[in-house]
Amino acid sequence: MTTIIIKNEIHKLDNKILRDLGYTLVRDVWNKKVEMPQIRNEIEKLQILKVPNIEIVLD
Repeated sequence: MTTIIIKNEIHKLDNKILRDLGYTLVRDVWNKKVEMPQIRNEIEKLQILKVPNIEIVLD
């Protein structure tokens, strides 16, 4: 599993969009756990939404 992290104070994207994509908000940080093959698709979605500073943590 891999965690994709978006810090809330850096990006003020509409909360509903991130929730619809499956992200959860914990302590001003949006995160989502994905499988390794899904990472590329998730990053492409976030790039289309112009989300800066995407952090990927390998679990």
